Amino acid sequence: MAAAAARWAPVVGLLGLLLLPFAPAPAGAATPARSPPSSASSAVFLLSGDVYPTGHYYVTMNIGDPAKPYFLDVDTGSDLTWLQCDAPCQSCNKVPHPLYRPTKNKLVPCANSICTALHSGSSPNKKCTTQQQCDYQIKYTDKASSLAVDMTNKWGKMVQHQQQQTACLGLGGDRNYYSPGSATLYFDRRSLSTKPMEVVFDSGSTYTYFSAQPYQATISAIKGSLSKSLKQVSDPSLPLCWKGQKAFKSVSDVKKDFKSLQFIFGKNAVMEIPPENYLIVTKNGNVCLGILDGSAAKLSFSIIGDITMQDQMVIYDNEKAQLGWIRGSCSRSPKSIMSSFP
Repeated sequence: MAAAAARWAPVVGLLGLLLLPFAPAPAGAATPARSPPSSASSAVFLLSGDVYPTGHYYVTMNIGDPAKPYFLDVDTGSDLTWLQCDAPCQSCNKVPHPLYRPTKNKLVPCANSICTALHSGSSPNKKCTTQQQCDYQIKYTDKASSLAVDMTNKWGKMVQHQQQQTACLGLGGDRNYYSPGSATLYFDRRSLSTKPMEVVFDSGSTYTYFSAQPYQATISAIKGSLSKSLKQVSDPSLPLCWKGQKAFKSVSDVKKDFKSLQFIFGKNAVMEIPPENYLIVTKNGNVCLGILDGSAAKLSFSIIGDITMQDQMVIYDNEKAQLGWIRGSCSRSPKSIMSSFP
């Protein structure tokens, strides 16, 4: 499976494709041995949800024996898959179905190699409270956390339901996250004069996060380019919002007043971020910036969240350690999007 990434091309030319390797693991981190390619197989999952107001995208899967439907947030920023369990559950979200009930014969023992790998990765400071079960704790960038025990189970076929997310489907790969490396940030094809920064693709994050310097540079560039018809206003949805002369109904009503951002990786791999990939329109009719300040979470890298992944087909090639993307309407199938390009 090839990874496709858009790059610069002459206006009259054809859009080219480029392969980007994953960013190297941090110094000192263990690099897992790669297994030989398995026989070809695939699964197609229906994504439900949205950036606003739902705040996440999720799939529905049948889990357990007998199988029951659960709604899992698709998260490429984590390699851990979890469900809310009735063990009992503390500080859990309200769910439209009974919580998962674990049984003792499904518990992973502390001495199991799965538990050892989990503790060395997601929970390096967490130890088992008993040898009969594998305890873990993981904390996320938004200060949410998951404290639980590891289990084995049966995963059934995907089913289609329109309900809220109650669990996490971790798709983060060998390093817990995916990154094509460092990129330089541009606004309206002009450099913002910020240092190159590592960029992480995280479908578990609703919005996009920039570290301190690029965030402030982006805010200054956007404010400096806006027309006087837009007035900054307070809105509970996001920190930075504007109102127009009348309430906006969609981003289409206001995107002409904003410029595109660009991430440039290496010499010619470009991620174009048009206004519709960093703006939302709230229920109050205001337009808000869906790029947030990552310095509060002490981020030293930038996160590409759901808002910026909209209408981007992203391909994660774990066997070849490559990552790529190409723009295309999500209403079309991946095969039809790829057939439009050489």
